[in-house]
Amino acid sequence: MRINQNLTNGLALVSIQGANALFPLLVFPFLLTVLGKDAFAELVVAEAMAFYVLTVCLYSFDTSGVHSIVEARKQGGASAEAECFFNILGARIVLFMASALPLAGAYYAFADGGAAVLLVWLCFVLGMILQCNYYFQTVENNVPLAVFVLISRFCAVFATYFFIDGAADILLASMILAGSFLASGVAAFIFLLSRLGAGRIGSASVNGIISLLREGRHLFFGNISVALFRGANILILAGVSNSAAVSAYAVAEKVIKSIQALARPLNQLFMPKAMKAWSLLAIEQKTHLRAFKLIWDNTRLQIYMMLVILPLGVLTIHVGHTQGILPGFNDEAIILIVLMAPAVIFGVANAMFGVVGLSLIGAQAYFAVTVFAVGASFFLFSLVASYFFDAFGSALAFVLAEIFLLIAFIYKYKKVAGE
Repeated sequence: MRINQNLTNGLALVSIQGANALFPLLVFPFLLTVLGKDAFAELVVAEAMAFYVLTVCLYSFDTSGVHSIVEARKQGGASAEAECFFNILGARIVLFMASALPLAGAYYAFADGGAAVLLVWLCFVLGMILQCNYYFQTVENNVPLAVFVLISRFCAVFATYFFIDGAADILLASMILAGSFLASGVAAFIFLLSRLGAGRIGSASVNGIISLLREGRHLFFGNISVALFRGANILILAGVSNSAAVSAYAVAEKVIKSIQALARPLNQLFMPKAMKAWSLLAIEQKTHLRAFKLIWDNTRLQIYMMLVILPLGVLTIHVGHTQGILPGFNDEAIILIVLMAPAVIFGVANAMFGVVGLSLIGAQAYFAVTVFAVGASFFLFSLVASYFFDAFGSALAFVLAEIFLLIAFIYKYKKVAGE
């Protein structure tokens, strides 16, 4: 019975990640063809700005929230669980309100379009807040969320192909895409209210919210720093290059991030295995060298799988492009995809050696400082490279940041092990 439950939950998790991975592949290349480069560039710039708001709003709760809910349930049962849930929700809403206004102002200064497109994309952020993915993972019941996500994404793909005809439809396209996330978020939240009890919304407290924000600050600073080199390139290109470069890079980045999303269930599968194996070791066995070997044992299969999947995925896209099956992919986008593909492998390794491994050896502060240093450095590198080499400079910065981040993580294990 337990095996069937784990299998069902695992398949639901894969469905969620798969839907979120395939969704941009199905709609963004099509939108580039239909909207044109200028309108498409405006859309993806607004989306990139919304992602920064999302990074702030999610804080560290996708990771720390799981632990908080588990501990609350253990100590105080259903009432404490509900209180913790609504504290996290309250914190995210406060962060949403505090971050949306200044970033909307930055959008005015950074982009040529009006505010309407950005305001619509903020609905995407609100949807992700309400979706509360971390809670479904904590209770090990991802099936309801998978249903909401699959239905909303399918409807959005259909609506995009059916209703979007030209550049004048940029606002409608944004409403369809962002509306998909808002719809799944509202549905998930209503489901969770029925589970936790709507009457317990008032159990959230200011002190509880502040405590959660304080506990997750290291992971949050790490997440913000990651956004410097993973999410800023489109904005940088919009400032120093042209719509053609922004459009080509945006399509390539969507492909790479979709493959990363498909690889994420591998991380989610092996992360708890590494943590449980570490917890079973005796104190004297918990050396930094042992931690490195343990993480590598749980990472190498993921890397081997991606070494097979990546070339097949890139080849499939290339063949689809040459045969005229896949709209929106030009030669420049294909080259960018090939150049950026190694970042997927390094990203998988960084998730294991960074988030998981450094927490095992008590180096969370090193993680936060390292990610900030790498993120800030390659933000500046991307500014220069994008100015001189357009989309290819951004792609180079994207890959090199992942490589240098992994080098910095591994250096920590070797440095401490030798002391």
